[in-house]
Amino acid sequence: MSQETYRSLGAIAGVITGVVSMALLGFSGLIAGFCFGAGGAVLGGILGERFHGWRHKSR
Repeated sequence: MSQETYRSLGAIAGVITGVVSMALLGFSGLIAGFCFGAGGAVLGGILGERFHGWRHKSR
């Protein structure tokens, strides 16, 4: 898979993780949803790129 695919999958997983963690921490509302969702998407995208680099570097 390409680097963009890893980034997209990481971003989707990050959004889901962000929204779930927001609910578990007891936050609600539009602003909190935006912050947790956007933060999760950015961090997930970064981690997806790093995972791609790590996985293809060892070959």
